[in-house]
Amino acid sequence: MGRTVLNLALQGGGAHGAFTWGVLDRLLEEDEIDIGRISGTSAGALNGAALATGWAIDGREGAKSNLALLWRKVAEAGAPMTLLLLPLRKPGLGIWDDAMPLLSPYQTNPLALEPLRFILGLVADMDAMKRADAPQLFVNAVNVHTGYSRVFGPQNMSVEAIMASACAPLMFQAAQIDGEPYWDGSYAGNPMLWPLYDGTLDTDILMVELTPLRRPETPTTAKNILNRINEIASINALVSEMRALEQINRSVPKASIRMHVISLPDSTSALETEPSIKRTVGPGLFEILRREGYAVCEQWLAINRNQLGKASSIDIAQRYLSPYAPGFPPA
Repeated sequence: MGRTVLNLALQGGGAHGAFTWGVLDRLLEEDEIDIGRISGTSAGALNGAALATGWAIDGREGAKSNLALLWRKVAEAGAPMTLLLLPLRKPGLGIWDDAMPLLSPYQTNPLALEPLRFILGLVADMDAMKRADAPQLFVNAVNVHTGYSRVFGPQNMSVEAIMASACAPLMFQAAQIDGEPYWDGSYAGNPMLWPLYDGTLDTDILMVELTPLRRPETPTTAKNILNRINEIASINALVSEMRALEQINRSVPKASIRMHVISLPDSTSALETEPSIKRTVGPGLFEILRREGYAVCEQWLAINRNQLGKASSIDIAQRYLSPYAPGFPPA
């Protein structure tokens, strides 16, 4: 098999982003697969920045090392708060999680995004990411005033843009860019797919999916209701992007945007996708999720490696369109 360029779509999902770390860790061991463009939101934006920076500085090993550094520093930065809340916090039962929808980060988080700025200062090098041999990174964030989603690409990438993409409204004060406030990009695109095929309609995209398309239970606590509202916004944005992608494949001559998906919700237990896990910080949890992502990617490669460069390994219409957009695609 010849070399394959794989574009990455990295979803946001808090601590679940450590599953994506594991997927990328395994993918970087494939010498015949090069990383092209990366579109990331929230935790996906952090993973994308760490990968692109590490790749630019020291190739595949640099990317693997920088991803490990990212999650080690996230664990260290979150340790004091985790220890403080340990008596209150258990997945599914945490008093703090139940109270979170009632509290404003302007009251409870005086540090704002500064810990994240410190971490990005260690793992995201803007000059390195602009090198010709670095994967191109795109991140998106939502303008609080207008509701519009803004995509930041190689020409206007900054630490502020990455922080804005990861700015969960109930955890952080809004990120400021050019005098405008921004929130987490997953409300409008988790992540945006079009930057990965803009200008080239013959390409492969691998999405690491962290958001469950379906949850069997009806949420009854405030935190879980809010979580599902956020997930629904993310799902509908993704469905819209998939509809546009599928339309291009069906209507544009010679278009072949090949879609591949590695899904945490399809691969792990209900406990690991429980909403409180997203907001849990700890090296033990991160390592469990990393190993899970690594193993799932290993299995995915064994099954789908030969599909790369040839055909999608998922049925976009069946997975994303038929359940959410009845009647599409037309017969």
